[in-house]
Amino acid sequence: MKLTTNYNDNNYDIFVEYKVLNKDYDFNYYDKRIALIDESVYRLHQQKIDLFLNKHSIFKLLIPGGEQVKTMHHYSTVVEKLLSMHVTRHSCLFAIGGGATGDFTGFVAATLLRGIHFIQVPTTILAHDASIGGKTGINASSGKNLIGAFKRPDMVLYDLDFLDTLSQSEKLSGFAEIIKHVLLNTNGHISKSETVLEIMHDVKDEVCLSELHAIDKWITFGIQTKMKVVHDDEFESGVRKFLNFGHTFGHAIEFHHKLPHGIAVMHGMIYALLLSDVIESDIMSLMRWMHRLGLKKLVYDNFDIYYELMRQDKKNEANEINFVLYYENDGYKVEQVDVKRLRKAFERLRKLEGELL
Repeated sequence: MKLTTNYNDNNYDIFVEYKVLNKDYDFNYYDKRIALIDESVYRLHQQKIDLFLNKHSIFKLLIPGGEQVKTMHHYSTVVEKLLSMHVTRHSCLFAIGGGATGDFTGFVAATLLRGIHFIQVPTTILAHDASIGGKTGINASSGKNLIGAFKRPDMVLYDLDFLDTLSQSEKLSGFAEIIKHVLLNTNGHISKSETVLEIMHDVKDEVCLSELHAIDKWITFGIQTKMKVVHDDEFESGVRKFLNFGHTFGHAIEFHHKLPHGIAVMHGMIYALLLSDVIESDIMSLMRWMHRLGLKKLVYDNFDIYYELMRQDKKNEANEINFVLYYENDGYKVEQVDVKRLRKAFERLRKLEGELL
């Protein structure tokens, strides 16, 4: 399937299908073409990737996989390497990997020579979210994605063949962001939402997720949701903030417990719903489904640890912490939430986790 963004200018195509890398593309506009490739992805898909690189005369540069690449050290090393290759503003980087590879490569592209071209080649379910919308970045010692820039890709080539080699943890992590997009399309009671009921029917449990039931359908749904929100608010001054649903607490536990991003966001979405006006039975229904998908209970530490991490979140303003909350009569809103309310929701989360079978 081909999707196209609908900005006023500088639009780009998003191709989502199996064997999309086997198709013909014209990259002759770019004077140099260099792929930054997650080394783990390359080991698993070397033949497929090499065929694509050789066909289009793309130079290969392997980088560490996952979040470990998103550091100032790796940024500096890669930038110096690219400069030694005499890249110009007409050169193009290809990000072949998951969301972290896209974040990192996009940030390099945004800042090198004040901006060169880049193309996203996502290889995970999670990257359906990260590869759309132009947010790029690396991590700081004090938190995740605190150094970054907005940079649209020239194109997104989403080859679903890459998903077959994902671990169950990676499948669950990526599916979490699809769940987020489904919830963002919800009105009224979550338990009565047709879209929520549909995804629960299509992907009932861990076995369905493992076999990637209807994954092309739900990845496309997620991308379309992301595209609409980003079109309405590219630079996150309004409704794009809703895409942070589940991320404020999620980033804190991701950083502290070293969890995969999406798995942390699943916990974060439940916490955000507990801060909202959602009825507890709906929250428990979601929790039970997430645990059928494979989400494990988390042994939480002292609330103050997470509170300090949430205070460092880049989305905050003034001294209170911003959260995306859901109101069944009014939809999603961004609110400042005080520490007393945060602590109360945290204790409820612990209690509900304890009640799950």
